[in-house]
Amino acid sequence: MTIGLKDMQRKYGSSGRTMKKLAVLIVDDDSSVRKSLELILKDVYEICAAKDGAESLEAVRARHFDIILMDVNLPGMDGLKTLEKIKSIDGEAGVIMLSASDNAKTAVSALKKGAYDYVTKPFDSDDLLMTLKRYVDRVNLKNEVDYLKEEMFKEFTYYGEILSASPKMKEVLEHIESVIKTSSNVLITGESGTGKELVARAIYSMGERKDKPFVAVNCGAVPSELMESELFGHERGAFTGAIARKIGKFEYADGGTIFFDEVATLPMHLQIKLLRALQEKTFERVGGNVPIKVDIRVIAATNVDLEQEVKKGRFREDLYYRLKVVPIELPPLRERKEDIPLLAEHFLKKHCAKCRKAIKGIAKDAMDALCEYEWPGNVRELENLMERLVVIARDGAGITYKDLPVNMFCPGIKRGSIDEAKDFHEALICFERHYIVEVLNKTNWNKSKAARHLNIHRNTLLMKMKSLGIKQPIKNA
Repeated sequence: MTIGLKDMQRKYGSSGRTMKKLAVLIVDDDSSVRKSLELILKDVYEICAAKDGAESLEAVRARHFDIILMDVNLPGMDGLKTLEKIKSIDGEAGVIMLSASDNAKTAVSALKKGAYDYVTKPFDSDDLLMTLKRYVDRVNLKNEVDYLKEEMFKEFTYYGEILSASPKMKEVLEHIESVIKTSSNVLITGESGTGKELVARAIYSMGERKDKPFVAVNCGAVPSELMESELFGHERGAFTGAIARKIGKFEYADGGTIFFDEVATLPMHLQIKLLRALQEKTFERVGGNVPIKVDIRVIAATNVDLEQEVKKGRFREDLYYRLKVVPIELPPLRERKEDIPLLAEHFLKKHCAKCRKAIKGIAKDAMDALCEYEWPGNVRELENLMERLVVIARDGAGITYKDLPVNMFCPGIKRGSIDEAKDFHEALICFERHYIVEVLNKTNWNKSKAARHLNIHRNTLLMKMKSLGIKQPIKNA
């Protein structure tokens, strides 16, 4: 029975696209089988034929075949050996083995060597066409996913690792584009973990000063008594222990960019000296009298409200306005949830490469939970979680809902495990919450089944879920 292209599209479905015919190579020593297969497939596929393994290898070396239908029992070099050689030449070819015997051992061996499927002769034409269609659909789906991922990362990758599909982040990216061609000072604000240094480095890497130094200073990490020397350097003998001249961060950054992280933590006396250095573009080393001229762009970042700090007298108003020439405010991750799948996949890929693991991806229920979570630690917390999940996941497996920390779906109870509980009562709460969630997962969040499993009344379960802050995942809501 021969089925035409229109019949096949009507019977088995079609994507509706106009596509060139896929190339099929038929490898069989029986000319009648080759002719029969050609009659079945010619309306749908572009057909070539080979009578043995050696001839098929010549054909595969000459061009790419999308599908290869090959008999197991070929003269000379058998089909399994030919399969190995074909895969070494063109790993993308989909090979379907044909055999007159239904030998499970041979079938398993063929699949292990890279065959897509194993079909027993005599075959029904409809079944064969369906097998080919399943393979084509699978390849098309993989190609579409790969293409969409590539396009997605093209569309939403800005300046290195800043990834976003969020309208709020689009505004941030527009601000970055507007300042990269200038040397204006920039003040980046946002909660901890939102990526302030990433934005600072993006501005630097795309700006006119990208060939000059980028010097980062964590103002909160350096003791206040050492900060002046850290920023401006010192002369030999300036203080006890100053046995040699030291070049400070400002001098190192000359011509480039200096990034002040946690700028709100700067002591008041250093705020005064920093303001003068920014206004005059000169400074003196500690213990020195010679003015040193510098040309520096300043990018500052803070996770506190500097305007409120000014009102409270903890931050100089004149320095605040000197830093805030161009303000950029980063939204927290809970306000840009469109970015969570994009960032999760990015961090998964990043840490798989780092850990040399092949994790299959993130299951939908797990991704739903990630999107529902509030992320108090923002992007940094998400990356840390993805790194942990990659480390503990079995190589070749995927990330599932069960792999996520229990606090992600029990926000009503403070974080922690039984090990971290302060007392016996808190440990019992942690255990009870975790156990109930495990049972709900096993019953696909069917509360009646879960209650029976727990040997409690359904209303009791509902009350416990409410008191423990256990929320049903989005996919089942």
